[in-house]
Amino acid sequence: MRDRIKISFLAIAFLFTVISSCKKEPGDGGQATIHGKVYAYKTTGADSGYKSGVNVYLSYGNHTWEDQNANSSYTGEYAFPFLHTGDYTVWILNKCDTCPLKQSYDVAHVSINKPRETVEVRDLINYY
Repeated sequence: MRDRIKISFLAIAFLFTVISSCKKEPGDGGQATIHGKVYAYKTTGADSGYKSGVNVYLSYGNHTWEDQNANSSYTGEYAFPFLHTGDYTVWILNKCDTCPLKQSYDVAHVSINKPRETVEVRDLINYY
C-alpha cells in the first residue's frame, strides 16, 4: 500500500513539474493586448493626422517576418488581442522616394510582462 501511495505521489509530482515548466512562447492564444495608433504625414503637403487603412504588422519574439497584421481604423487605431507574454515587434511600411525599394519603415519593440496586460505602443509614423 505504501509503495502504491509513493508511486502515485511521484507521478503527481512529475506531472506538476512538467506542466508548470511549460513556458508559453510569444504569440496568439493568450489574454494580453497590444494597441496603438498610426499618425500620418503627407510628403507633398502640410496634411497630417491619424490615418485609416494602414497595414500594421506584428512579429512574435525574434521573428523577422509578419505573424499577424491589422488595418488602422478611421481614427488611426489598431489592436492585436489575445497574445501571450513575451517580446513583440510592431511595424508599418512607408513610402519613400529616396529610399531603396521606395519604402522605409517605423518599428516599435514591445514587451508584454503580465498575462492580461494591455500595452500601448507609441504612435507609428506613416509618410504617404
